[in-house]
Amino acid sequence: MSDVDTVKALDAAIVEGINAKDASKATAPYAEDGAVMPPGAPTMSGHAAIREYWQAAIDGGLNDVVANPTAAHISGDFAVTMGTLTGSMGGQELSGKYILYFRKGDDGWKVQRDIWNFDA
Repeated sequence: MSDVDTVKALDAAIVEGINAKDASKATAPYAEDGAVMPPGAPTMSGHAAIREYWQAAIDGGLNDVVANPTAAHISGDFAVTMGTLTGSMGGQELSGKYILYFRKGDDGWKVQRDIWNFDA
């Protein structure tokens, strides 16, 4: 599998975990020192905090998430994917965009930073 295919698969694995209502699966692609930076909330760093965030979102009704990557770029041991996303939470339809920043280490590619926002 190429590096581009690998980071795209990790991108998709987060969404698969959310839709399976499995916060641990959604957290697995992140580096141990990774972070999520959701809109309107502080940055959450580390696996425990990321897992808690995804569990709270799942418990709050986050579902039917679809991510459509529009670009993936690799430069040495760093990569970025970006795209659009849709989903629903508590009966509200969501749409927005995201960027994932990856780093390749001894354990392969991992998500270092995950940031997104929603369209008005």
